[in-house]
Amino acid sequence: MGPLLKAWGFASSPIGRALGVGLIAIVALGYAYMKGEESGRADSQEAALRAQIEPLRADLRITMRAAEQAAAQEAAAKAREANLNERLNTYESALAVPPADSGFTADDVRGLREL
Repeated sequence: MGPLLKAWGFASSPIGRALGVGLIAIVALGYAYMKGEESGRADSQEAALRAQIEPLRADLRITMRAAEQAAAQEAAAKAREANLNERLNTYESALAVPPADSGFTADDVRGLREL
């Protein structure tokens, strides 16, 4: 009997079959363990990424609120500026024509403005 036939004879024996099934079971368990480890690492990486995302979302909300407040403040400042410009124009118009009883001419008022 050749070595191959002797090996085949052992593999077909009850002990050989039991060892073969055991070997297959060990390989299957090892594969399942490795897949489980991989899955566990992926889950922990996902959890770590989610933990990093939450503070970024909070920062984004804060930034958006700050931008909205800045826009509101800018609009209010423009409204104040428009109001002040209107009041200034009214004041300048009133100064352009001196009161009748003041005795000042338009040239006198212009000279005072230049000072």
